[in-house]
Amino acid sequence: MMELNWTLMAFLYLLTGMTTFTCAMLTYIKPITRKIISLFYIRLGIIFMALSFITESFSILFIIVFYSKLAAILIFPAAFFFTIGINYVFKETYISSFLIMVSCLGVLLCYFAFEPNMVLPIYENERLQNYIWIGYFGLIADILTFLIFIMFFYWILLTWMNAPFLVKKEASIMLLSVIIGSISPTIIMLFRVSDNIISNILFSIFISTGILIFSISIIREPKLLYILPFTIYRILVKDKQGFPLFDHDWSESDISEFMFSGFINAVQVMSEEVINAGGLIDINLEKGILILRESKLITVGLVASKSSKLLRQTLLNFSAEFEQQFERELKKSIKDMTVYEPAYLLIDKYFSNFPFKIIPSKKHPLMLSGKYAKIPLGLDNKLKDIFTDEKEYEFIKSELIKSPLCVPEEFMDLYNELKEESYKLSHEDLKDLEYNDK
Repeated sequence: MMELNWTLMAFLYLLTGMTTFTCAMLTYIKPITRKIISLFYIRLGIIFMALSFITESFSILFIIVFYSKLAAILIFPAAFFFTIGINYVFKETYISSFLIMVSCLGVLLCYFAFEPNMVLPIYENERLQNYIWIGYFGLIADILTFLIFIMFFYWILLTWMNAPFLVKKEASIMLLSVIIGSISPTIIMLFRVSDNIISNILFSIFISTGILIFSISIIREPKLLYILPFTIYRILVKDKQGFPLFDHDWSESDISEFMFSGFINAVQVMSEEVINAGGLIDINLEKGILILRESKLITVGLVASKSSKLLRQTLLNFSAEFEQQFERELKKSIKDMTVYEPAYLLIDKYFSNFPFKIIPSKKHPLMLSGKYAKIPLGLDNKLKDIFTDEKEYEFIKSELIKSPLCVPEEFMDLYNELKEESYKLSHEDLKDLEYNDK
């Protein structure tokens, strides 16, 4: 029976490979992350990286040079799928000059793997312990590893810099993952001696820890994968007569739904032949794009920073389900927007992955409690008179600050009307009481 060469490095590489593979599988926990195309390819990259570590551990356990070469070759598909995944995050396409470069290096890596003298055996006390990659074979394997680290660092740094406030915390966690899982291993690779045990241990620990933190951040907030490709600003649904039925704003727009609907009506008139064909039409704006979808009963307009296959498909799905869900109301030509308010559930269903930037800080009104909300002093005093309970007062105050600016004025008018009505009723009751006494 063959005796296994159990060493610290063999155990560590096996543990790192299994940990990395488990991290890739963790991204399947949430159903919403299973359908993200970019994450699918990134996950494949992580799996091939895990297989590389596991195969390297086998080369030490069984002292077989083929496993050592195979571990290096597996870096190529890892880099290949990482590149595709990150390309898809940036621009929803597979091809890039970076991918071509990775592919060329991968072909060279496979070629040199079958050349002689590309793997050096390492002996300890005259006993074969391990193999290390040398020559062009080892150089290209290191270059591909560096490219993986560079891609991850560049992507995650840009994601962190552009992350909206609501996902900034998760973006910071992901930035920590790239510091641990990319920058630290890169420094170790630049200054390590190839057979140094301590540097190899640190290299493995940093990579597995970084990938674990990365997986946790993506599971917690899939929106991180949609920060760079585009930003969505607003969606509006109108009927065939041009009346707005449903409006959802991811930005702080001053344009009313009626003005926005009128703009879409004008665009429809100019693009009638294209829209009547039943497809989507893109209208380039000064700082974005308007995507229109016209169906049998409704027209849906979506404003975003740029067009995207994913965004267009999401708009098609949203339009179809909106029309199906409110078919009866639409056929009756009901124009009351409150009837269509349940469509917010469809927004959550189809657009929940896309981050919005309406809240820039924790001091924004939508984030404030009543304790920190600022409203006019006159209104504040009247609220204290009406709501004597402190908790109820704080709740109403916070709700008012989150409401549109017109609400406080309407509230004041209602308050004065109710006060006058209360005054009249109290005087009438007093007169009735005096009359009864007489």
